[in-house]
Amino acid sequence: MNTLQALLNDRMERSSQIEAVTGGGVSYTFEEYAKRIDQLAHYLHRKGIRKGDRVCFICQNHHHFSTIMLAAIKAGAVAVPLSWQLTSFELEGILKKAEPKALFFDREFRDIIAAVNVSLEDCLMVESGVNAKTTQLFEDILASNDGSDLAEEVSEEDLAMILFTSGTTGNPKGCMVGHGRIYQFLTRRGNRGFDLKGKRYLASHPLYHMSSINHLIAAAIEGYTLVFLHDATPKRILETIEKERITFMMAFPSAYTYMLEEMKRGSYDLSSFEIAISGGTKVPVRLIKDYKEVGIQMMHGYGSTEAWVVSAWHPAMGEDKMGSAGKVDPDVEVKIVHPETEEALPAGEIGEVVMRSPFYFLGYYHQPEATEKVLKDGWFHMGDAGYLDEDGFLYITGRYKDVILYGGDNIYPDQVEEVIDQIPGVIESAVIGVPDDLYGEVPSAYIVKDESVDFCEEDVLNYCKERLADYKVPSIHFTQDLPKNKLGKIMKKDLRELVVNA
Repeated sequence: MNTLQALLNDRMERSSQIEAVTGGGVSYTFEEYAKRIDQLAHYLHRKGIRKGDRVCFICQNHHHFSTIMLAAIKAGAVAVPLSWQLTSFELEGILKKAEPKALFFDREFRDIIAAVNVSLEDCLMVESGVNAKTTQLFEDILASNDGSDLAEEVSEEDLAMILFTSGTTGNPKGCMVGHGRIYQFLTRRGNRGFDLKGKRYLASHPLYHMSSINHLIAAAIEGYTLVFLHDATPKRILETIEKERITFMMAFPSAYTYMLEEMKRGSYDLSSFEIAISGGTKVPVRLIKDYKEVGIQMMHGYGSTEAWVVSAWHPAMGEDKMGSAGKVDPDVEVKIVHPETEEALPAGEIGEVVMRSPFYFLGYYHQPEATEKVLKDGWFHMGDAGYLDEDGFLYITGRYKDVILYGGDNIYPDQVEEVIDQIPGVIESAVIGVPDDLYGEVPSAYIVKDESVDFCEEDVLNYCKERLADYKVPSIHFTQDLPKNKLGKIMKKDLRELVVNA
């Protein structure tokens, strides 16, 4: 059966010679790790968890997160990882939809869970972690179960995971990830020829995020080590890369930007570090070049929780394409359509990015209307503006909701930010549209600068005027920081509200 459950059973690396997970002062080989997963899967089955039951878990960046997730999947249940940044209000909306049969949580989240207005009387509750350690209860559960195979076999159509994309509105959307589709992703053509066995991955990016979950599952199948790091400051990340001889990691551009600043202040041995993976938002060309100058290769990808992976760029594709979102994955179809007529547009023309693949999501959990808005005739509408060039490389020009409507012209903020980010001393920038009586909206740039580099607003304006049409040149404002969500993405909506209401 082509399911994630079968893939874990057949291919999970069990070599006692390779470290599987490490963090919080403990480490387990693949043999030990596989045993712990099987023991927990056995426990879930003994407690009445059956195929299709939801197992929720809200845990920090530690090894028990991946143990719970893989155990739920192997048991035939549906794994539902929850953000450890959730408020009680956000968590309440998710738990009402998920209706979990089991909830694992770290001790620091007890009060948040206790405050939700959701009945959990019939839900198995397990306090699994405290600080960087597992609880004695969690360890006792593993020790009291032999790991014998009691799991119900799942089909390709069954759910493996539900990943909630947002809880801030009280109406969170749960992306349904099917067993057959994640199997196809992990065994797709694009994975062939890469031997990751024995490599070391720094799991510092929030584990509940799709890009981290991708690595947690792949590591079990491909045989590479997960080094868990919670509370990941730039300094701690660099110290861990040095100490643990990290090979690769995933982070958003903002994290890499501040790591680069830390590299200027301290001395770190990063000779083991082979590749810095990024994505989640546009990766500035300047950042890729800066990392290359210090001897670190960077690659980046484009996707979403719903789409999983759409495209990727790596250095072998050429520097002239590093400003793109990369080449579309061989198993993915992408087309650019007019946002209103949905007519397919030719190469070079900007429109909405839509995609389909063998491994995108099955829809939003119990939300058919929300699903129908984005999944039309088998094509998922990403909500991003972009274009394909003649070579098949995808370029993202911004979210459609962020496009600046200047008179009769559209200004795509990412294009302006790409220019500003090339200026030496610019740490990060965000361009938004602000109301204007004459033009409707005009572009305005907010910049975090390196105070050790001497440049002013006029310098930025002159730089932009040389590279942008007059109507795209923004007003310039320096700021100490930019509003971000808990994953480190710049929140332009919040920035716009701050500016308009100032």
